[in-house]
Amino acid sequence: MAPALAPGAAVIVVGAGVVGIAAALQLRLAGFEVTLLDRGEPAMETSYGNAGAFAVSDVIPLAEPGVLRKVPGWMLDPLGPLALRWRYLPTLAPWLLRFLAASRPRRVAELTQALAALLGRVNDDYAALIAQAGLGHLWRRHGNLTLYRSREEFDAAAPAWEAKRRHGVRWQALDREALVGEEGVVGEEWRYAVKVPAWSHVDDPYVFSRGLFDVFLREGGRFVRDEALATVTEAGRVAGVETAGNGRLRADAVVIACGVWSDRFVKQHKYRVPLESERGYHVNLPKAGVALRHFIQCASESFVILPMANGGLRLAGTVELAHRDAPPDWRRAHILLDKARRIVGDFSTEDMTVWMGNRPSLPDTLPIIGPAPQPGLWFATGHGHLGLTLAATTGALLRDMLQGRPPALDMQPYRLSRF
Repeated sequence: MAPALAPGAAVIVVGAGVVGIAAALQLRLAGFEVTLLDRGEPAMETSYGNAGAFAVSDVIPLAEPGVLRKVPGWMLDPLGPLALRWRYLPTLAPWLLRFLAASRPRRVAELTQALAALLGRVNDDYAALIAQAGLGHLWRRHGNLTLYRSREEFDAAAPAWEAKRRHGVRWQALDREALVGEEGVVGEEWRYAVKVPAWSHVDDPYVFSRGLFDVFLREGGRFVRDEALATVTEAGRVAGVETAGNGRLRADAVVIACGVWSDRFVKQHKYRVPLESERGYHVNLPKAGVALRHFIQCASESFVILPMANGGLRLAGTVELAHRDAPPDWRRAHILLDKARRIVGDFSTEDMTVWMGNRPSLPDTLPIIGPAPQPGLWFATGHGHLGLTLAATTGALLRDMLQGRPPALDMQPYRLSRF
């Protein structure tokens, strides 16, 4: 474990997405002098357009057993739930090989246990931050519904649900009558569902993330809008960050939390981290006119419907593996409209917008949380589709480690050196 920082020590957090914001806030509340550094406005990159979920039941990694036989389909169907742009295959190949290695049954069992350890404390970690920030009015604790068309489709998913139950996820199966009782607008096509009561969501992920940022400033945190060029090393340890406009910013510790853009610092220190973009799309429908109570997931087509304020909807999901700078394929956003209509009926597309973001993905689905071999350098990256979900927990774990307190769970699975 890295040596503790003294009370009041200076920490720079690079990256003002929701993970960086939550980490900066947790560290500031613990008494550190914290500077949050980003080249853009807070929460305006990937955190702006996520699906708004605290996905506490997502304990099974993306690399499930049997995933190898699915790869050809990913390459042939550009609009499928998980698509791979074949022209980027040469650069994605190392990540894919590690992804396939992570799908071995024994490894999946280990990864599921590690994800469950993180996700099992999400609501408690967030509750304190949300109370501190006064954001309780945005936090909807109504659970979620995962929909299935038939008994056969539900039965096929049952082993995964039972695995989740063994890892502490409480859920209940619903037939058509019970589903209508929970969410009456769901179309006749959907006959079964699973409800996870502990699942929750926020009305607007951007507003929520900015709310955390605002309380960080209110508590005495500092934000610097500038580009971080490289970390600065003095006497064998990282002692600050070199920026494009403000020169050298000094600190006792530097936390890298800039998502898929963390690769700059990975390469600087010659670490081997297979970080790639897990690109996600959304359609925002502020005037949809559909009042939903629950966050809805469509199991067979891997997309979600987020109920937003005043009858608005956000349709999000699917995974596209491609370089972060590849042009968006907006068909992947627009195809969600017809999928959603089959669930909730017709809705208004007035003032509709589409969006694409680069989620920082590691092949084993686990984030990196903790110190680097280089003293003074810490990482909080690679959260994939669980960035919003794990932001408060990531910040709490970093806070404990920087204070020299043993975290409440084993941090070995999330270490940088596992690659």
